[in-house]
Amino acid sequence: MNQKKLEILSVILLFLFVALSQFSFVAAAPINQALASPTPDLDGKILYTVTDNDTCLSISLKMGIEIDTLKSLNKLDENCTLFSGTQILLGIYSTPTPTAGPSPTPTEILPTPTPFNGNAQLCIYLFEDINGDATAEENETGIGGGAVSITKKSGSESFTGLTTGIDLLCFPEVPEGEYNISVAPPNEFNATTNMNYPIIVKAGDVTQVNFGAQKQAAFEDTGTEPVGTRRSPIMALLGIGLVLAGIVIAVIFGIVKRRD
Repeated sequence: MNQKKLEILSVILLFLFVALSQFSFVAAAPINQALASPTPDLDGKILYTVTDNDTCLSISLKMGIEIDTLKSLNKLDENCTLFSGTQILLGIYSTPTPTAGPSPTPTEILPTPTPFNGNAQLCIYLFEDINGDATAEENETGIGGGAVSITKKSGSESFTGLTTGIDLLCFPEVPEGEYNISVAPPNEFNATTNMNYPIIVKAGDVTQVNFGAQKQAAFEDTGTEPVGTRRSPIMALLGIGLVLAGIVIAVIFGIVKRRD
């Protein structure tokens, strides 16, 4: 083999070695690289600490965020210059607001064929919520004696009434606007739904709003007595003793008076 062929073969082998080295390095990087999932801090900010080899492109690919978004959030220059050891903002996490407990659900009633006159009909149904699920069911009947107040937020209109337990308590001439409905069940009932309900009334609407309450006896059946209603045997014996002492004193007083 002459010198020229040997030189060509050496160049080819060197090229193959360099190509294989580059290929193995690129292929091994994703396998050995451990990507940490950034978590929000107490303020909800999602931060990332820049390393020596990081670029906007590499962070965009690793974290799934657009380069333009990185620039905008961190006010970076056009070249997206980064400095090792600094923290950059990836996003802000907002905590969802918890919802309240069960609220009465308005039930739409089929509209009447009468023409609109600027008013609406608003009906209130106070039902005995036997199972306490805040939902009116077929086997649950109405409650009479519940006090109902419907007040317009502007204060210009107000309506009051008492539930009958048989029919709906309806107010047929309620001007449209924003109102608040308040219901107070009779003393022997405990509410199972929110007893204050805001509602927007529109002309021509016919709306029913349900409110639930449960007899206090239903809670006593579970073996728990309301605070202040338990009877103390010591107090009962003390009362009996006071009565007997009064009788004895009266007898002694009578005997002494006769001797005098």
